[in-house]
Amino acid sequence: MNTPFQYGPTPTDLGERDAYEGVSIPISRLLERTIAAGKDGQLNGLTFRRCMIHGPGVIIPDGNTRFVRCDLGDVRGDIRNLFLIAAGPMITGGVFLKGCVFEDCRIRGVGFVGDRNYVDNMVRELTARGSAQ
Repeated sequence: MNTPFQYGPTPTDLGERDAYEGVSIPISRLLERTIAAGKDGQLNGLTFRRCMIHGPGVIIPDGNTRFVRCDLGDVRGDIRNLFLIAAGPMITGGVFLKGCVFEDCRIRGVGFVGDRNYVDNMVRELTARGSAQ
């Protein structure tokens, strides 16, 4: 019998670590706790393995942030439903990710924001990998 993976609770030291494994992470609370720990207003170089990353929230990944074998959730038949295109040259109100790695994570209730080129590239990559639902 194959039982589903059970995620651990959100760590009490959220925002103070460089790596998380097997836990539930509310993305907006992670940013709040990171700022409270005296770090800047973005998530830098963090690693997430087998975590449940959940919103509500939007993330703004840089070109060095990777999503490896991640389940991005129900896209209602169109992978483009995960993405928002920035209307101007600056994005405000999202969680900036710089050089983060997400491996084997489940991501729920989180949108991805970027310029049209970023969104087009991500849609193309996810569709080619068979991640589109």
